Amino acid sequence: MGGLFALLASLGYSSFNILNRKGMMNNNSGNVWDIRLIGSFSTLSIFCLGVAILAFFDINVILDFKHLNVQAVLLLLLSGISGAFVGALFITMAISQIGASQTSVLYGGSSPLFAVLLSIILLNEIPDLIGMVSVLAIIVGIVIVGYHGQEGTVVLLEKTKLAGGIIALSAGLCFALAHMARGIALNLGATPNTAFIIPNTMSLIIITVFFYKQSRRLKDLKRISRTSLYCYIGGGLGIIIGAYSTLIAFTMIPVWQAVAILSIQPLLVLFLSWLFLKQVDKISYRLIVGACLVTLGVVSLNVY
Repeated sequence: MGGLFALLASLGYSSFNILNRKGMMNNNSGNVWDIRLIGSFSTLSIFCLGVAILAFFDINVILDFKHLNVQAVLLLLLSGISGAFVGALFITMAISQIGASQTSVLYGGSSPLFAVLLSIILLNEIPDLIGMVSVLAIIVGIVIVGYHGQEGTVVLLEKTKLAGGIIALSAGLCFALAHMARGIALNLGATPNTAFIIPNTMSLIIITVFFYKQSRRLKDLKRISRTSLYCYIGGGLGIIIGAYSTLIAFTMIPVWQAVAILSIQPLLVLFLSWLFLKQVDKISYRLIVGACLVTLGVVSLNVY
């Protein structure tokens, strides 16, 4: 049963990439900031609705904040800036330029890769032969996907000065830092609920400030097509499903097993892109090989 929840989590996270890309395909789809504001607000709103429902059944999530100390709060704020804000923004930018599949492979491979590198630098944890082979497989897969031609893959929204691949890799680094900060905070007394609320609230505040700095108003969002709006809201729902299915899976099966199942996300996004995004994303054999190598490396790291 825990494996099914881990698979559901992978599907939830994958839907974020697919639905965002799908929403960008429409006319009047908004820009990157519009997408992140809608997605972040939807994620937090759905979560707060869940908290209200739990309160009705005498389960008070707010009590989790009583056990937080200053250090844990600062780490969760850092996690929100690095992951929920910068990392998610980079993923959205990369999806608009190189597609959902390639973004998922590059981000999905680089995040655990950077986590390993950070553990070597900060914790002096040197991987043995199995770990080194797994890391090598991830690097080779990233290189293959990074050199993957973009013929047939449509660039959506505005083009940035940086290549989409570099942005996706940067997202992996941001989330690796965010995961480390959140992990330390959990060891210092934070709970899964506070580790979700604080980073996402921090992200929404920053996005809203940037939104108004661009001289935008919330009423400007009305120009976004209904189809795109529903896709972005659905992406926010996917994050909630992914986050809480992961937590449930962790309580039912070993963490390494749940994370290993979650690591199939690049392959799942590849399949969903082939089903729903054929007109904008090209799936080549080179991309498939790279995705398989990255998935194999990440799964091996987690099983190991």
